[in-house]
Amino acid sequence: MRILCLGNNTEDTDVKTRKLAQSNAMQCHGLISEIDGAINFLELARPGFYHSSVYDLEHSRIVELALQFNKVIVLDQPKEQYSHPDAFYNTIRAADAISKIVPVEYIDPSFSQNITFFESLVQQNKSFCIFPFMELLADNGNTTVCCRSETTIMPLSELRNFNTDSNYVKIRNNMLNGIKMPEHCSACYNLESKGIRSARIQETIVWSNRLDLHSLNDLSKIQEPVYYEVRPSNICNLQCRTCEPKNSHLIAEEYHAIGIAKFKPQQFSNFDFVNLNTVKKLYIAGGEPTAMTDFYTFLDKCIQNQTTDFEVVVNTNATKINSRFREQLKHFENFQFTISIDGFENLNHYIRWPSNWDTIVDNCRYLVQQKHFVSFNITVSIYNIWALDKLFMFIEKEFPGCLIHCNFAGTEDDVYSPLNFPNKDMVLSSLNAITKMKSYHNDLLVQSFIDGFIMHYSNNFKLDLEKLKAFFEFNDKLDQSRNIKLIDYIPELEAARKLV
Repeated sequence: MRILCLGNNTEDTDVKTRKLAQSNAMQCHGLISEIDGAINFLELARPGFYHSSVYDLEHSRIVELALQFNKVIVLDQPKEQYSHPDAFYNTIRAADAISKIVPVEYIDPSFSQNITFFESLVQQNKSFCIFPFMELLADNGNTTVCCRSETTIMPLSELRNFNTDSNYVKIRNNMLNGIKMPEHCSACYNLESKGIRSARIQETIVWSNRLDLHSLNDLSKIQEPVYYEVRPSNICNLQCRTCEPKNSHLIAEEYHAIGIAKFKPQQFSNFDFVNLNTVKKLYIAGGEPTAMTDFYTFLDKCIQNQTTDFEVVVNTNATKINSRFREQLKHFENFQFTISIDGFENLNHYIRWPSNWDTIVDNCRYLVQQKHFVSFNITVSIYNIWALDKLFMFIEKEFPGCLIHCNFAGTEDDVYSPLNFPNKDMVLSSLNAITKMKSYHNDLLVQSFIDGFIMHYSNNFKLDLEKLKAFFEFNDKLDQSRNIKLIDYIPELEAARKLV
């Protein structure tokens, strides 16, 4: 009889596992980890108790490891005893996956029940989302339900009370009653219609766990925003092809110069609306935060006020990790980075013009070496859908353990759509290669995202020639402005020009 215990990677985990082994008159063989090397599966043949955790093994490896055991036990260590609520959630998620192949016992069954309430809710109520209950976002001087929505709730300057404001209360009540609001939430609805796991689903589950919410009644605990999103300006040092003027002043200038679109003046927000007394997480995007003086000024303010213990996530292109910023980072306990990267080597240079691949990789290495949490965000578009596997493979090899996020490139005319690459066989070859990688098996969002694309190109694919023609017309204008050519970077896409 071999039994695996899942715990929080503290000494308490070893103590509890040994006590269980002793009470069952069996041996305890200690920790199973891949931190210091690969697992020796021959040693697991010995009967007895073993223990591991999500700190020691990736999700897919824990599930694979469970096949070597007769039973898995989740130890009675509450969420508060984990270093981060997400680690507790990931432990329960791993146990749930294991339960489909090996018997799982919870010493405290409430651990699973507390997580599953909101998991069930977002499946049954297709409107409910946690964001309007706990997040305050400022985009172009206005509030929206989340960063995926461009529909204004109200001007930030007019918001007096987040908890009682009638605009927010109406949205919350609609969600609680299952009334869909496509004007605010179409981005998630569209993903879900394609079988892709949306942020509405994923983030509701994650945040309900973080905030210790176990029922709808618990939502009343939230009196102030705990999650803030700030976009201080559109100052940026890049001109990414799937971006737009409101997020890059260089794109705004370029569009104006070549007559692609008019750019309306923006009303950007500063950091003043962030309540440093209640914030649990702050997400900063742009533009490019590391190109903004306001960003550094805000960090200095936090350091001077000695309020640096909240979670900070910066969405960055990782091209400007300068010495001032590196010094500021030393004062923060939980500074995380979401690195935007859309292709391997020259493909990234073309899409995220005119970024330097070596600079990005060197800066990412520095952040990882300094023990910052680093994840990568890929905007999937017609430019890169055919070669995602190369980028996934590079990240897995160079930055093992770092999460990969994907989001859907979309514009008003949808010319960047990743659903309209002209060679479906090339796309399917790349996507199927990803299904064999760790990053696919370790993350439900990535898995759902890739599966949705595979389903589209396998079953429903019909090339939209008008949309493809519009893409070439748009992209040619950018190439002429930048004095480069598509054929030199993506000949696989250039080859489809003859179709239109």
